[in-house]
Amino acid sequence: MTDKERVYGMIGLAARAGKIVSGSDAVTGAIRSGNAELLIITKDISRNSLDKILKNLTGDKEITCFSFGTSEDLGYALGKPDRTVAAITDKSFAEGISAILENINEEEDT
Repeated sequence: MTDKERVYGMIGLAARAGKIVSGSDAVTGAIRSGNAELLIITKDISRNSLDKILKNLTGDKEITCFSFGTSEDLGYALGKPDRTVAAITDKSFAEGISAILENINEEEDT
């Protein structure tokens, strides 16, 4: 299993556990309420949607963000139509997914 498949598998598991929200409005709400632990933003997100999310990333809490995959793949992993952004709301899931995504980013840099 590739790291990419592991990430999408963990996203699907988090979705089934109810530990993820997706879509611009839901993610914005999770950021504002302080529930977002990790943001996954697809590489094909529109500039307007990205700006809407980024303007909410101010405040005391640091939220790790990764640009990863496509809206089609993220939606499929969530069992929903295409999604451009998702927020993991559980710290354990966020740490696990983040560790794999950091490994993927390091491999891309070399």
